[in-house]
Amino acid sequence: MRSLYGSQFFAPTYLPPKPVNFELLDKIKPQLSESVTIGADLRTIWMAQDLAQDSATTGLNAPISTHTGTSAQMEGYLYLSMQATEKFQINYFHNVSNGRFEVYGLANVLPFHGFIKVGQFQENYGWAFVDHTAFVRTGLFSGWNGTFIGSPLPPTYGVGGEIGVRPNRFDITGSLTDDAPSVYPWTFDSQRRWFGRASYQNGINQWGLQFAVGGSYTHAPSLPAAILSSPYFPNGATRSRAWGGFGGIGWQGLQGIIQPDTALGFGFLTTAILFEYDRKAWMPASAASPVTSAYSTTQVSIMLYPGVWVNGAYDWLDNGYPDATTGRAEAERTSIGAQFFPLPWVDIQPRYRLYSPVDHSNYRHAEVQVHFMF
Repeated sequence: MRSLYGSQFFAPTYLPPKPVNFELLDKIKPQLSESVTIGADLRTIWMAQDLAQDSATTGLNAPISTHTGTSAQMEGYLYLSMQATEKFQINYFHNVSNGRFEVYGLANVLPFHGFIKVGQFQENYGWAFVDHTAFVRTGLFSGWNGTFIGSPLPPTYGVGGEIGVRPNRFDITGSLTDDAPSVYPWTFDSQRRWFGRASYQNGINQWGLQFAVGGSYTHAPSLPAAILSSPYFPNGATRSRAWGGFGGIGWQGLQGIIQPDTALGFGFLTTAILFEYDRKAWMPASAASPVTSAYSTTQVSIMLYPGVWVNGAYDWLDNGYPDATTGRAEAERTSIGAQFFPLPWVDIQPRYRLYSPVDHSNYRHAEVQVHFMF
């Protein structure tokens, strides 16, 4: 959920090619009252795939009259934040597209800008990439789906508590939760999960550089056989541990390198690079013994001009043991795309992806996302 500064000033003045005027800024009021703030995210996708083995008749090579792709609702979040006092607040984030939601109380009562969180929420691990199909998200949280690239499921939510502190330039959090596979805010199993995350951020102001580095750890202990037979554990994963590192580099860029006399000339070149590498020790149902898998995601975003970005990403994974049919254990995906902000509240993202997974020699994927945000 965006802060008041994000909704009223940052998005209207920084994201679009031309900042909105102050008269319009005064009309942006995400606050229902002094203590209640609202927000929203709506993301819709059009997607088409071209499978290598039948590209002659289907996929992107097919005539437009026989293949028009697929549209789907990726997310539709409504945000509500109630600030009871300066130190206590209640947050409710509801995804109307799939019924999942977060609801928790937050108390900013610990030293070093620390907090205590209790309720149902998505635990803090690595980077929370907006792209929920990033391999560090699908691999770590979706498990084995019969192929090396399973269904793009975001991390499951947990019910429990989290504490965090932010001394100086550090950010440290830890949580203990029960897995919440249902849309309801109670758990159907005894899957305890520990999460820990620590990061450090600093910069070199005279160069316009910022960097961050950190690490994460999660552990889900073994479960009784009766629980493993429930439909919520179809893969039979009795115990899992995951750990990894992440980091990022940001550069403020150069303004107007082609039109030096204008502040918004072509060549703004603000750049952000995010990367994450994780390993996961677990027991898939189809394996004879425990395995250790590896996952990585790297994303690059470059602002060519205010409101116009180019994006690239590379995902890789190794599931730790070869597929029975192909003998391969690795998969990768390369993505390239663009991002346009015609308005502060509208984000359009065309993207092209090339996969090399275990069940296809390669296949192509084209998509366009339309994102409305407030």
